[in-house]
Amino acid sequence: MELLDYATKDWIELSTLSAKMKVLESSLSSQAQMLEQKGLVELKWVEVKKIEITKEGLNYIEKGTPEKRLYEKAEDNDSLSNALKKSGLSDQEKSIAIKWSKELNLLKIGDKIKKLKENFVVDNALKELKEKGETANSSILEKRGLCEAKTVKKIFIKKTGLKRQSEATQLTPEMIKTGEWNKLNFKEYDIDTLIAPVQSGKKQAYLEFLHTIKEELISLGFRETHGPLVELEFYNLDSLFMAQDHPSREMHDIFRVKEPEFGVLEDEALTQKVKKAHEKGVDGSKGWGYNWSEKTASRTILRSQATAISARNMIKGLKPPEKLFSISRVFRPDEIDWKHFIEFYQCEGIVADENVNFRQLLGYLKQFTVDIAKAKSVKFVPSYFPFTEPSVEFFAEIPGKGWTEVGGAGMFRPEVTKPLGVDVPVLAWGIGIDRLAMLNLDVDDIRDIFSQDLNFLEGRW
Repeated sequence: MELLDYATKDWIELSTLSAKMKVLESSLSSQAQMLEQKGLVELKWVEVKKIEITKEGLNYIEKGTPEKRLYEKAEDNDSLSNALKKSGLSDQEKSIAIKWSKELNLLKIGDKIKKLKENFVVDNALKELKEKGETANSSILEKRGLCEAKTVKKIFIKKTGLKRQSEATQLTPEMIKTGEWNKLNFKEYDIDTLIAPVQSGKKQAYLEFLHTIKEELISLGFRETHGPLVELEFYNLDSLFMAQDHPSREMHDIFRVKEPEFGVLEDEALTQKVKKAHEKGVDGSKGWGYNWSEKTASRTILRSQATAISARNMIKGLKPPEKLFSISRVFRPDEIDWKHFIEFYQCEGIVADENVNFRQLLGYLKQFTVDIAKAKSVKFVPSYFPFTEPSVEFFAEIPGKGWTEVGGAGMFRPEVTKPLGVDVPVLAWGIGIDRLAMLNLDVDDIRDIFSQDLNFLEGRW
């Protein structure tokens, strides 16, 4: 049956008819506009504000908000730490619970807790929104990211009462032979007919940016490599000649894995070479001059720098001339803001060849920054890294953005290459690719490049 058979003399939403007819609304909208042109129906477009509960809001409907769960487990004269422990909240939920318990005057928090009034306004608003589709307290839900308002265009249709004239939809050879076609009323085709908006698929802009980087590096003769996210300190730090008392090993600078806490160093000969480099040095250097600990080197961590992949590649064995790169996710504890996050991507690479030198490294960096980062110009500043000497940091002048730090680079020290079995010079560089993407994509908050909000992504890119 056709749309006209379902339409009535009263206004009815097209989506309602779509559900009844089991036909896509986009198909019905084109039919509706054709019927409107013939005067058989009337159409009207209405913009409706719709409030939808977010994933976090749905989770709170099921479990209760963090402040409610804390209130229910807390007791008068409890310590805050004990109440939080009993609540079973995650670390992120604990901070939320404390903040909103204060703002909603649920708890008086000092040396001891005092329970005040039950004022679960957010829980009640979420329940009301789910049951009724609306709530008077939507503003507080939006403020906390528990719901979002969307404007939706709805199409309404009703019959005009005019009768439909018979129309032919297909011209056949028989009609032409007999001349019957001249007596028939043919259905018109309107190529300007409006249809319901359709969202087309497209690549996520940041992933497309990473793909472009990979293609550019491969075109320069680099080969892509990969490594594990969970690493041993040995590969992430020790093999790169970073002393075991280096600040980068502190809890506030690295994520340690709780279980298993330690891994196994299987290559004893390699382990002893790295130990010697740390304690006594190589080729006349003095090393760091301390007692190196195999246990410390065996600790499991989340990879904090992509250079760990270069270390693993050197251990596997290089066949100079060799050019390798990786675009890898790394993890570091940090205060999250518009330009810092606890996980991010690094683009790192090495060039191993008998004839490479520091000047060639600067050439690679300049070519990368101008061709790939679309920089206007590049400048280099002397720097220090435990595993390279000489070392530089390089900056790019981005049109309309000014100067921005791109990354660090240098020549691997003999204390790195010799123990790992490499006897040729190795150029190394690392780039914070996320900040480069922010400039390229004109993004003001680093968290936005990882957004999964389809409305944001569709409107932004």
